[in-house]
Amino acid sequence: MFEQKLKRADDLLSAALDDELLMMNIEKGSYYSLNSVGARIWELLENPMAFDELVARLLEEYDISAETCRLEVENFVHALRARGLLT
Repeated sequence: MFEQKLKRADDLLSAALDDELLMMNIEKGSYYSLNSVGARIWELLENPMAFDELVARLLEEYDISAETCRLEVENFVHALRARGLLT
């Protein structure tokens, strides 16, 4: 599915606000908000990580089926890539 490790883009500023994470790309003038699960995924990706490793870590932390987790993480990763938040 994802051949290379997932890596966060370097040109973002971020700040936690309650259970959310706010991020801004100053060059593009874009901002993003992640819910608590999205923020956890972002936190896990502080160090580049393979997709399967990310799913395994989330399965350890959340009560969710493996199939649902893989699908949701895949959709989330595609959305992050489409916005230039992952390289």
